[in-house]
Amino acid sequence: MPAIPLPFLVSGVLALVALRLMKRSRRDCLFLIFVCACAFQTMLVGMRWSIGLNEVRFIQPLFAACLPPLAYAAFVSLRGSAMSRLHFLWPAAVGICWWGLPSAIDLLLIMEFAAYGIAILTLRLPQEVLTHVRIGNEWAISYARAGITALLLLSALSDAVVAISLSRGGGFVAAPVIAATLSVILLGLAGGLLGWATGASPDGTEVPPQVVDDVIPSEAEDEPAILVQVETVLAEGLYRDHDLTLERLARRTRIPARKISRAVNQLRQCSVTDLVNGYRTREAMRLLRDTDLPVTQVMLDSGFQTKSNFNRAFKVIAGQTPSAYRSLGN
Repeated sequence: MPAIPLPFLVSGVLALVALRLMKRSRRDCLFLIFVCACAFQTMLVGMRWSIGLNEVRFIQPLFAACLPPLAYAAFVSLRGSAMSRLHFLWPAAVGICWWGLPSAIDLLLIMEFAAYGIAILTLRLPQEVLTHVRIGNEWAISYARAGITALLLLSALSDAVVAISLSRGGGFVAAPVIAATLSVILLGLAGGLLGWATGASPDGTEVPPQVVDDVIPSEAEDEPAILVQVETVLAEGLYRDHDLTLERLARRTRIPARKISRAVNQLRQCSVTDLVNGYRTREAMRLLRDTDLPVTQVMLDSGFQTKSNFNRAFKVIAGQTPSAYRSLGN
């Protein structure tokens, strides 16, 4: 069976990530475009270094120069705004260098990747961004931003090392191959990371508001009454919703998300995530005591999506893991 070169394997994986994003009813277009661009770039790397199609050397750096602005644009879109088109002067500059000063392309790409890594890390994201992220998965956006920053900076560093090696006459063949392999790995990680971060948000399916008798007007500042309303809908089972977000909770109670956060913070001295996880954990404790359901099924039935979140939240309240809790017969 013939071996498939690494770049094409990475392209295939990224294509699957892109397909998963396309199936979502709420498509994050810029995140999707970035993942597709990473898949295409890794394919170009494979075409050049794995099968020797040297003609792609003209478009490979040009396309590489598009990736940092696309990553930056994806994060800017979380703010509800669009990135200036001036950012795509970087690819234009690379194209100009091909005709006028090819030796400057490597330096230009190193500067670009480093600059956008820093720009993404320092980008201010409004608190409203987290209202659309699944409760319990808010860390995904922060981790993705830090991860993309690290990958862009690492790519700039690896390109700099290779460029220095070549300038000193060392590793004429090995250095580009190493650089190509590193770029494939980094692009694969970057594309997968953004695809994973996008998965932390639900697909945008609307949840109709529940009509209740004691609806609190959105203008109300009565924090105790707001907390009562929030805890009422959670106690009715809303915490079991795997796609529950602060925005969905706000729609269900017809109370602005910022007022819910403030009431919970002030009166319960915790975040909305901690409040919801409390309901989920207490339900999990009940299921572990009163049923023979597998721990994984208990996790899902109580509203958790991942085992790591389940174990972490459970241990905070119960002081032990779910398995230990069941085995001790609490």
